[in-house]
Amino acid sequence: MNQSSTALAEAFEDWLGDPATEWNSLSFAGALELDERDELPAAGIDQVRAFGFNRYFVPERLGGDLRAAEDILMLTRVIARRDMNVAVSESTQVWMMLAWIGGDAEQQAKWAATVLHGGVVPCLAYSEPGHGADLAANRFTATPDAGQYVLSGEKWPINRGRTSTHVVLLGTTGDEGTPAKRRQSMFLVDRSQVVSGEVTGVPRVPTYGLRGCDISGIAFDDARVDASARLGTEGEGLELALRGLLITRTFCTGLSLGTGDTMLRTVAGFLSDRVLYDGPANEIPYVTESLANAYLSLLVAECESLVAMRGLHLYTEQFSIWANLAKVQVARLVDFNSKVLSRTLGARYFMRSAEHVGTFQKMLRDGAVVSVFDGSEPVCLDSLALQLPALAKAHGHTPDEDWRRLYDLRAELPAFEPDRVSVFGRGRDATFASLPALIGRLAGLSPSAGCDEDRLAALRGRAEELRQELDELLARVQEVRQWTAGLPAQPSASAKSTPPRLIRVAEELSALHAKVAALGVWLFNRDHLEEFFADGEWLEAALARRQIHQYEAGDLDPSTARHLFTRMNSQLADNEFFSVRRVRMAEPGAREAAGRDHASTAA
Repeated sequence: MNQSSTALAEAFEDWLGDPATEWNSLSFAGALELDERDELPAAGIDQVRAFGFNRYFVPERLGGDLRAAEDILMLTRVIARRDMNVAVSESTQVWMMLAWIGGDAEQQAKWAATVLHGGVVPCLAYSEPGHGADLAANRFTATPDAGQYVLSGEKWPINRGRTSTHVVLLGTTGDEGTPAKRRQSMFLVDRSQVVSGEVTGVPRVPTYGLRGCDISGIAFDDARVDASARLGTEGEGLELALRGLLITRTFCTGLSLGTGDTMLRTVAGFLSDRVLYDGPANEIPYVTESLANAYLSLLVAECESLVAMRGLHLYTEQFSIWANLAKVQVARLVDFNSKVLSRTLGARYFMRSAEHVGTFQKMLRDGAVVSVFDGSEPVCLDSLALQLPALAKAHGHTPDEDWRRLYDLRAELPAFEPDRVSVFGRGRDATFASLPALIGRLAGLSPSAGCDEDRLAALRGRAEELRQELDELLARVQEVRQWTAGLPAQPSASAKSTPPRLIRVAEELSALHAKVAALGVWLFNRDHLEEFFADGEWLEAALARRQIHQYEAGDLDPSTARHLFTRMNSQLADNEFFSVRRVRMAEPGAREAAGRDHASTAA
């Protein structure tokens, strides 16, 4: 299945062509030009749709092509590395998954047929102007009346608010006597099927990045819809909303990987051609190490993302913790890289035109949105902090398990069933639970040509440190709670009272989680991946970081920096993704595919 995900990504690359070729619909130059005009990249979106991108969000059992969560990760990564405006505008297809999570059989069949027919542009309308992430405070009303609901209120800010064809929204169906968490219901509204009343777009908002996206709002004025538009039972809306976000937060990692790849590729390419001090700028030791560290962070981000995709198949019920860990840490790895690469690029990072590598600053601005939407970083960390007592309680109670399917990128997986996701995973996290078994597997390894006894000893030491750090962090949870309980009550006008010290523990656990994922990927794949990966030097460097996303000049051993730099340049020259695997990109100069759409061609 994993081979098919990489093969799918390569086919999509061929379909879209080389983004450096300006006459392709999804080119870097075109993306910059449209961005300057705050214009939606319509041609790029059409080319993505012609591939049948929408089909990968519909389960196979309903006639679609959704076989592997990793497929969505790779397809999103392919688009995001070209233009986040297109990726963010079209990836709203993922919101139709709410139908697979909360819809009945009839609704699922109906919405699957609608999506597969094409032309569906969903938007997610949860936020309201006065309430932001506090969804329980929403005031949008959905009043039941004679087999219909009357929808009234405004949602803002919303991606695709004006240009959507379908709206997934939360509306209040309960009264003041209804518990807050049961007061709202979820609706999937086909705007063309509104019986009466008005649905109008709210004007776009100028944004820091994603300048071509339709970041706007949507207003309903006594809009009547059939009762069949409601997903789930009345009052189940908030729960469904949270369950859906746990899926989409996990898929956000593909956006980070795509933007992270282009930022590093752009800077590395520019500095390799630039001559300073009588030589290539990328050979200046500070520059070499910065690029090497950025490359290392992308490898770790990929490991965390790939394991999360496999976890969606195997441990779907555990994603109330896992989704937040993956989204926070992958975005942090890429965001920290962007700061280092900005510094390394110098004045050019501030320039917007194509001839001055303007693609970098666009990716910098656009990629920053990942830590903001689908639950901002503080929201995700707060969710994690609230579940830390359960995580601490569950720690150490995992039965022996074969972790091969989680980490071996060749292992077959069961079907992905998004409806299994739960708002509370009872403190379970398979990645952390696997750590003792990973340490045991590492202990049983024998030295090899590229991974001698010294390196194995170093890795075993680092792995044991991971176990100690996990134990200490989870012990701190109880200490913080006791410490907080002993404090005099602090005056506060907010009902949100999560102790910042628990947020800090959540942050450190996010970093630790990515380290364990990288260790697991290495242990179960070193026998079939290339020598660079199997030798484990990159892993040793990654585990040596205090916080996995942070690094400073001088941290890397010069020899390790050179090896990472060489590997990065090799993948750059070979036109491959920055990855632990070989994943080919579109050939230099390749034109996009034309003619029949990909789905009909494949059939």
